[in-house]
Amino acid sequence: MSLVSQAFVLPIDQQTLPLDLTSTLACGQCFRWRVDGDGAWNGVVGRDLVRLSMGPEGLIIESSTTPTAELAESLAGYLRLDDDLPGLHARLGGDPHLREAFDNYPGLRLMRQEPWETLAGFILSSTSNIPRISKTVELLSDTFGDEVELDGIRRRTFASAESLAEAGEQRLRELGCGFRAPYLAGAAEAVATGRLPLDELRGAPYENVVGRLTELKGVGEKIADCAMLFSLDRLEAFPADRWVRKVLTDLYDLPANISYDGAREWAWERWGGDAGYANQYLFWNARQSTRPMRISQ
Repeated sequence: MSLVSQAFVLPIDQQTLPLDLTSTLACGQCFRWRVDGDGAWNGVVGRDLVRLSMGPEGLIIESSTTPTAELAESLAGYLRLDDDLPGLHARLGGDPHLREAFDNYPGLRLMRQEPWETLAGFILSSTSNIPRISKTVELLSDTFGDEVELDGIRRRTFASAESLAEAGEQRLRELGCGFRAPYLAGAAEAVATGRLPLDELRGAPYENVVGRLTELKGVGEKIADCAMLFSLDRLEAFPADRWVRKVLTDLYDLPANISYDGAREWAWERWGGDAGYANQYLFWNARQSTRPMRISQ
């Protein structure tokens, strides 16, 4: 554990490789990033505590443990800098509602997160909100994770599946997981024992992955779609939560009682493999224009 940060600048041309850290890290696809008084973001990625900020030359990366050139390559994958956002905007920009979202948040990117942390976070998202999910995820990390430090900032790595499986349902209830505790404990046990090999699901056919994930008690198609979209490279996944369904009703005149499958099939027909990106842009644009989220430190 190092107490001294290392700095590395990953060159980024915002015209060809747009990146908006705030919209990307605050838009509900991840739960452990915090902004500091200088406007930089700190978060734990794997076993690294990192601080990210944008400078005139690109993405400034500070790290506690990993050589920053190596970490920069890892973070480029994590932030999906390989996705061609200008191409996406050109493909879908004929849709006026998406065009508005692209204009408002041109650098919003989906993320390629660690699958276990992502699945656990979205199990905790059931009937909850982003601040409450973040609080519970942080408490689990503080309880079961290993300490990492960067220039006086102390955080902990995310709780492993093994640690949560060993903790069990009752302990997870005590840590604020509520009715989700048995679902989280069950998922942790499946991952810890290898019964659910999450990394092996990356790139597998959509139906196979959603089938494996929904075998877990408490994991429905919406949670599965979130895990697939934000960690398993299934960019066609379309998590139709209440915000997204309201968008489909208000902007696209879909019936208010459309089924989850109906919303997903409609999105696939309209946006194909870009449905996940369309989902996140529409969600965040609606969320911020209706009831802007406060970005917490």
